[in-house]
Amino acid sequence: MEEKLLNLPETCCPVDELLKYVRGHKCLDCGKCVFGYEGAAQLEMTLNDITMKKSRSTDMDQLRKLCGLMKTQALCEDGVELADTALAVMEKYADEFAQHIAKRSCKAGVCKRFVTYHILADKCVGCGDCMDACEDDAIQGRAKFVHVIDQNECTQCGKCKEACEEDAIVIAGAIKPRCPPRPIPCRR
Repeated sequence: MEEKLLNLPETCCPVDELLKYVRGHKCLDCGKCVFGYEGAAQLEMTLNDITMKKSRSTDMDQLRKLCGLMKTQALCEDGVELADTALAVMEKYADEFAQHIAKRSCKAGVCKRFVTYHILADKCVGCGDCMDACEDDAIQGRAKFVHVIDQNECTQCGKCKEACEEDAIVIAGAIKPRCPPRPIPCRR
């Protein structure tokens, strides 16, 4: 079993770390047994869905059942080891998995689909650089007004944050900053 996956710092997302581990596992390249190869592929797809905000409430039960089958049906120790590791990570970090699935949030702020970008009213000077950088037209505003990001349109590409010289754009995870709902005149 991969011990480093069971001792993750709070800045790491266990769902994302398990997904990386599965993606790099030798079972995905082997193909000698159905439960090793297909099990790893199903693990990867389901974990990817969880990190991309596409999870379903039944995903954890399906993952546990899949790992149980992999443990008993895989033809080599690699498939069994992958299932044991996945089960151990899911058990130890059950709260983080539940947050991803039920609350649609990533505590560590690692999973890109769970983070949002916000423009802080006290730092925005209304220059428009962020609007010019946004290819999705997700930012509303005009000159000398605090700009606002439409979260339904934003694809979390980060180009607005790169373009802002005032450091007015921040990334938020579960805790969102207080921002105006529509453009307001700048205070600066």
